[in-house]
Amino acid sequence: MAKAIIIGAGIGGLSTAIAMGKVGIDVAVFEKTADLKDIGAGIILYPNAVKALRTLDVFESVAAAGSYARSGIYKNSAGKTLVELDLTSLGIDLESIAIHRAELQRALAAKAGRENIHLGKVLTNFEQESGQIICTFADGPTAAAEFLIGADGLHSAVRKQLLDDGEPPYAGCYAWRGVSSPQQGGIADESGLLVFGKGIQFGAFPIGKGKTYWFGAVADTQGVQGRRSKKDVRQAFVGWPGPVNALIEATAEADILAHDLYDRDPSPIWGTGLVTLLGDAAHPMVPFMGQGGCQAMEDSVALAYAIKSENNYVKALRNYELARMRRTANYVMQSRKAQADSLSQSALVCWLRDLILPLIPKKQMIERLHTLTNYEMPSL
Repeated sequence: MAKAIIIGAGIGGLSTAIAMGKVGIDVAVFEKTADLKDIGAGIILYPNAVKALRTLDVFESVAAAGSYARSGIYKNSAGKTLVELDLTSLGIDLESIAIHRAELQRALAAKAGRENIHLGKVLTNFEQESGQIICTFADGPTAAAEFLIGADGLHSAVRKQLLDDGEPPYAGCYAWRGVSSPQQGGIADESGLLVFGKGIQFGAFPIGKGKTYWFGAVADTQGVQGRRSKKDVRQAFVGWPGPVNALIEATAEADILAHDLYDRDPSPIWGTGLVTLLGDAAHPMVPFMGQGGCQAMEDSVALAYAIKSENNYVKALRNYELARMRRTANYVMQSRKAQADSLSQSALVCWLRDLILPLIPKKQMIERLHTLTNYEMPSL
């Protein structure tokens, strides 16, 4: 049986391991961390990712650990409701699941097979020799396979050796993230909240098991720097609508995460020979369309389909890249635009946003913001 080496045991890497198994490829997943800890916060799996979950036969376990996202409210920082959305009443197939990233990772790892995941393995080099990939790790032993998939995230070691294009640039904003438990602050089951301010926004949604994930995003040229405490978050949202402050207060100080946000311009090269990239290693994007993890899951299915459809692995990897580059580049650019709209520091733009949002037909708003329901997921 042919074998693939996957670097990275995040959403993209584990999804790819599952997808490869479905098309008859043996896998070895190498993850640099020593443990698959409960890290991260929440994620919404939009309809395109839900299609991937079904294709990978892991939908039921993921859905059981999360919460269906079926409605939402948009407000401004003064507390005025701009839009209320009830997806079940719009006649649009928008099956979405909100879940803690750790729960998603657990479900994917269980399906991929823990025996296929090797922890504490830091990739230092790879070479292509006689139709094989040879990977070397910091602890010494090597691994060989028919092809290599770099799914090792924003600071990808595979990408660094392939493209040597430096670190991703700072995107001009940072984010705080947290999980409030038990659920507090008026966030009803299956209902999300998004609140817009001037150069700042706050969002929250239930992620199952009585927990609510929240985030605050701030436009800033300097990055988060030392502003990592609950006090910093509290000060940023003084006077905002009740649920915002209640969720912050209901979150333990140690559970508040702070990150600068990054992306890259779309690249015309994702791989060479028997090596390719996937997910954030290939096309990192800011989170304002909620498509980073979702696009990685799409990648995993598309890559497995390419391998299934072409016996020559070099050709198969290039076919995969060609199939995915345009769509992912589109989401990189849409995400940047959504960031600019959401975090505008112009008083005029913010006033116009608050004026125009309530006037947009709800069905049109959903279709324009998340044109995801008509994506054709390849069959494995």
